[in-house]
Amino acid sequence: MMKGFEFRGALEEAGMTQKEFAEEMGVHRTVIGRQCNAKKVEPYWVYALAGLLATKTARTLTMLVSP
Repeated sequence: MMKGFEFRGALEEAGMTQKEFAEEMGVHRTVIGRQCNAKKVEPYWVYALAGLLATKTARTLTMLVSP
């Protein structure tokens, strides 16, 4: 299970702020802030971040290889 400080680091590595991620997920920033400070991050948020990053990466790759 991911710890809050690891989740915060993952957001930073992804180049996202808590606010940006919260907006993408349709929640208030404090919801994400609680996860960043938690001893254990709820798996939902880990999977949500992974899915968002996968989607953004796929879009970028599509743009790069499309004629």
